[in-house]
Amino acid sequence: MKESLVRRQTVLLTLLLIIVVSLSGCVGGAPRATSWPGLAFVADKLYVADIANLQVLGAEDANSVWSFPTDTKNDNRGTFQVTPVVTDEYVIAASEMPRTGFFSQPTYVVWAVDRETGRDVWSFSEASGTYVEGGAVSDGTVVIGNSDGYVYALDLESGALQWKFETGHRVWASPLIDSGVVFVGSMDRHLYALSLADGHVIWDFNAGGAFAGTPVLQDGILFIGAFNDTFYALDADTGQVQWSIPGENWFWGGPVVHDDTVYAADVNGNVYALDAASGAIIWQQTLDSQVRATPAISEDGTLLLVGGENGSLYALAAEDGFTVWVDESEGQVLTTPVVDGSVVYEVLTYGTYRVRALRIENGREIWAYPPQTES
Repeated sequence: MKESLVRRQTVLLTLLLIIVVSLSGCVGGAPRATSWPGLAFVADKLYVADIANLQVLGAEDANSVWSFPTDTKNDNRGTFQVTPVVTDEYVIAASEMPRTGFFSQPTYVVWAVDRETGRDVWSFSEASGTYVEGGAVSDGTVVIGNSDGYVYALDLESGALQWKFETGHRVWASPLIDSGVVFVGSMDRHLYALSLADGHVIWDFNAGGAFAGTPVLQDGILFIGAFNDTFYALDADTGQVQWSIPGENWFWGGPVVHDDTVYAADVNGNVYALDAASGAIIWQQTLDSQVRATPAISEDGTLLLVGGENGSLYALAAEDGFTVWVDESEGQVLTTPVVDGSVVYEVLTYGTYRVRALRIENGREIWAYPPQTES
């Protein structure tokens, strides 16, 4: 009798859980966060994946230029979080459309939106997983990875699938495209070099740890870190290791390269300046925060901007790692800062503001978005 009662209670709790989960995905419910917001800067405008929509802001004052969709209450296009890609004609974004019923699944969509008007031109919804990072565009082709383990190549003008490549696990990284080759990492511990034309494998490198960042290419060498606590320099033609250095934790974000120096950060908050030719450590600075975002560098190459999970943006002297200034914010900095001249733009997750513009010389705030209204 007691065992029967326990079984009935278990069944009832299971059914209740199914109903709660299903209702949370119905139309009109709050979007489910699976990644974090990103932005792109092009021609004095910021293209922001702003959760409920794709938002375009004036870089000088954060005034809205257009948004897609314009009416999020009556035209729900899902949750926008991955960094948009901006071309001459289009903005390529991705969203997660909510469930429409008890047992339905979310829909994962790549959108091409007219850059001038904000109107959708085409969409692609064949992927079965979340888009964690944005794509890349080259030679009329959009390439983007998905959590279903595939890399998708779409026609830029129509959104038609040109090819897809199956990896052994989720693809969280944005690809790098150069000279007809797609370089993209997967959580299956491989970095792949694929033909942009048809997706065939040119080479693949097994690091023994997952790849979540985008590599940087300079002078025929790819620079990238992995989840086996190791940072690599690889020959871009063959995938052969030129040098590697150990870190103290995962290398989540990608590196940035200026002149002959490579800058990278591991999750423990160790920032490394490395000689590009040999991998020798020029300097190492440990921050008081974990780091997952790719660093950025000022246009004159003097300051390295590093975002922390504690909400701080660190400005380090590129020459020796000295801390020039630190700006503390509510939330987390999980996305690469964007630099334009004397201004750096940071994206915040889980904070009051989602985008802030700061003076690069001292970290003082110029504006914050969305503006807060007095109650």
